[in-house]
Amino acid sequence: MAVKQLSDGNPAGTSLGQSATDKISFYNATPVAQQSAMTAQETTITHTTPSSADYAIQGVTSTSPFGFVTADEGNTVLQVIANLQTRLAEVETILETSGLIASN
Repeated sequence: MAVKQLSDGNPAGTSLGQSATDKISFYNATPVAQQSAMTAQETTITHTTPSSADYAIQGVTSTSPFGFVTADEGNTVLQVIANLQTRLAEVETILETSGLIASN
């Protein structure tokens, strides 16, 4: 079976949907209008880089003060959260740029 292309050969590109209310879908899903913008992101966490990242996080201590067993464990968790914030922002940009969700 030959692959079919959705293109008119125009170098400006091909657009699906003329407005945010036009419904489209992929892979036989139910067509929907453009999804609303994602929840606005919070300010990115700032943190101290761990001197030696420790991804084997132990249970949080339950004595006063509560916290991580080592500073590197706490800083590693903050580093991972900051990385997740960055990566999610990249996904949001891709979805907005492609028109799959509305821009914030």
